[in-house]
Amino acid sequence: MKKIILLALILFSTVSLAQKFKVTPNGLKDSENLEKSFVVIPIDGKTAKELYDESIKFINKNYKSPEDVIKGKTEGEFLKFETYASGFITIKNGWTNVPFSAKYTIELTFKDGKVKYEIIELDMYNSTDKGLPLTFTGGTMSWSVYNKKGELKKEGVDTSIENYFNGYLMSITNFMQGKLAEDKW
Repeated sequence: MKKIILLALILFSTVSLAQKFKVTPNGLKDSENLEKSFVVIPIDGKTAKELYDESIKFINKNYKSPEDVIKGKTEGEFLKFETYASGFITIKNGWTNVPFSAKYTIELTFKDGKVKYEIIELDMYNSTDKGLPLTFTGGTMSWSVYNKKGELKKEGVDTSIENYFNGYLMSITNFMQGKLAEDKW
């Protein structure tokens, strides 16, 4: 029952979340403005310092070694942190499913009532360390999300990447807005 409620909440929040990423051959972009490589999260009633503090709390609560993932910070203004996601996405290749992991860096910039959220580095790879770039760049590498012409190579891969990053965006947004279920124990 709890899983059904959580799934419904995630689906509802994803649909209602106006700020979303879209995967393009040139990287993750704001779905509303493909010129921007970031989204702006409006959070009314909180100062830049409060939003920064909430982001630090989010990292402390969700990462095993928070001090290791934070790569840069300026209190109340800026926060950069790195995430590793095993089982990030799975790509069907013939008769097998190939799992890919990802390592990415998020940069948050804070102003009163809003947060600029940008993924500044993204490395996707499988268990044999075969990279998964967004666009094929040539050579012997056969994996990529888009070919040289900017056409999607495997249907659904872009959606899988978008769902992952938009889910994470929703998670941190809900945390900063205080929209979390009460921790009852």
